[in-house]
Amino acid sequence: MKPILFLMLGACIVFPGGAFAQSTPDIELKLSSSIYNYGDKLDYTIVVSEVTGEDAEIFIIDTFENKSKLLTVPINSEESRVIAPFAFDSVIWMKGTYELELHYSGSIAKSEFSIRGGTIGIPYYVKDISKLWTSGQMPEKEFAKSIQFLIDQKIIFNPKPGEELSIPEWFKAPTLWWSNNQVPDTIYGSALQFLIDERVITIPIDQQSLSQESSSDKTL
Repeated sequence: MKPILFLMLGACIVFPGGAFAQSTPDIELKLSSSIYNYGDKLDYTIVVSEVTGEDAEIFIIDTFENKSKLLTVPINSEESRVIAPFAFDSVIWMKGTYELELHYSGSIAKSEFSIRGGTIGIPYYVKDISKLWTSGQMPEKEFAKSIQFLIDQKIIFNPKPGEELSIPEWFKAPTLWWSNNQVPDTIYGSALQFLIDERVITIPIDQQSLSQESSSDKTL
C-alpha cells in the first residue's frame, strides 16, 4: 500500500520550470555617443546586474557585417567603463554603422554607433614612429615618411610642397605630447596641417607618386 501511495503522491508533485535552471544576469552596453567622428575615441560602459566572476567579451560587427572579437574585459563591479586607447581614423575605419555585441555569463546585449568622419584621425601606429623621432632614434627623413603617408591617405593635405624637407626642431615637443596621449589627434593634426599650409613644415612631393601619375597619364 505504501509504495502505491508514494507513487501517487510523486505523480502529483510539479517542479517549477526554473527550479533547476541557472539564471543569467541582466546586462547593458551604454555608449557615450551614437555618433563618432575621426579623432574620437570609442567610449562605453558595461552594466551588469550581478558580478559572476567571469570576463565580458566584446565583439564588433563592421559595415560589411563581418563579426570579430574586439577585446575581453574583466568585470569587477556592476559598472565598467571602457575607453579605446586609440582614436578612429580613416585608414582603418570606414564611415558607416557599426554594432557592438556584449557577451557576459550567458547574456547578450547590443548597441549601434556610426562613424560620420569629419575631423582628423591619425592611425595609431604613426605614434610609434613619432616616439622614435622625438627620442632621436629616427632621422627626420624617416619621420617625414609618416607625414607623407598621412598626405597620401588624404588625412592631411600638402597644397604647397617644398623642394626640400623642412621640419623645425621645436616641433618635436608637441609631437612628443601627442605621442604620449597628452594632446588629442584633432589638435595635433590641425596644428600639423596649419604648419604645412604656412610652409613652416615643407614636405617635398613624393617622386615615386609623381612617376606613377605621369606613367598613368601616358597610358590614357
